[in-house]
Amino acid sequence: MIALTSPDMRMSLQNALDQALVFDGAVHGGVLTVATAEDRVSLATGLADPRHSRRMRPDDQFHAASITKMITATTAMLLVEDGLLDLDRGIGAYLPAATIAGLHRHGGQVYEDRLTMRQLLSHTSGVADCFGDGPPDASGNSPFMAALLDEPDRLWQPHEVLAWTRRNLCGRFAPGGGWHYSDTGYVLAGLVIERVAGDTLHDVMRSRLFARLGMHNTYMLYREARRPANAARPVSMPAVGDIAYGAMRATSADWASGGLVTNAADLTLFMRAFADKRIFRNDACRRQMLPWIETGERGVFYGLGLRRFDLSALGLPGYGGLWGHTGFLKAFALYWPAMDVTICGTLNQSRARGVFSQLRPVAELVPAVLRLLDADQPMKGGMLHKG
Repeated sequence: MIALTSPDMRMSLQNALDQALVFDGAVHGGVLTVATAEDRVSLATGLADPRHSRRMRPDDQFHAASITKMITATTAMLLVEDGLLDLDRGIGAYLPAATIAGLHRHGGQVYEDRLTMRQLLSHTSGVADCFGDGPPDASGNSPFMAALLDEPDRLWQPHEVLAWTRRNLCGRFAPGGGWHYSDTGYVLAGLVIERVAGDTLHDVMRSRLFARLGMHNTYMLYREARRPANAARPVSMPAVGDIAYGAMRATSADWASGGLVTNAADLTLFMRAFADKRIFRNDACRRQMLPWIETGERGVFYGLGLRRFDLSALGLPGYGGLWGHTGFLKAFALYWPAMDVTICGTLNQSRARGVFSQLRPVAELVPAVLRLLDADQPMKGGMLHKG
């Protein structure tokens, strides 16, 4: 058993977190929570907001970014479990024709009538990615990111994100014909959830997940009037290089694909519940999220709202796999089955150095934590494999 709260392990994990600042000047602060079913350690380093020299605390909230996709997909699967949503039915059965019209054009054909929820959640729909697609500008920003930077205070609504995609981008392939990460696809998925549940996405998430699991520090930024449990302390400030990304209301465009604010404790609650099979009444719903699709990157796979990393293929032979989700701002919520450990936190910086994936890298802190946990086992050099 890993002794997470032993003085030696706590110090080693704190040192690993501190090194993220020492060796990467882009990073100003970070949080880390490592937990087993019996034990937990929560740590912080650096500044929550360098503009005001506010120190980071382990319970500080941060932008979840694309970890939101894992929550959105799980919310959708809870609707599937209740018989309200069919993953393989065309989304035109749930959304007005005007909402999806013209969203997926490829090769001279239109395909929006063939889009399904399963394709949207697994990134196999072929729908363009508003955040990543299109020719970059001289600063390396995609056209949509450039639009956000041009109007940083704009509050984006989901239908406006779809309208921008419709005007500016074409689909990547016919539905089911490949894999391409798509934030726009998750905006569509969020609209389907709202239509099926008859409520706002954040209220569906709250009633079906957050309230049940005790995730009192998680909410949809710019969409909820409620005050989170930690509201007396400002959300920590994420950055894109030198840009205070968290100060831009235009990040509201993320919504179902990346709009949640959370903290490491709440993500740990979610990841442990998911790993321990406590979210769904019927584990068949959970299992539907876990078939892994190749993404085109060696060792990186995708399910329904979940990423999986084959650690043997990624330079850590004998470590098994790692699954969960990561975010643009080097946030991470991951489960390591080999040790029954969850690893959650953030470095609050998109341009922090990363590993495992070129397109959407994982914080370098994560493999450092894996190595520390492995070294703590009595079988040095040989994992205690649990599957």
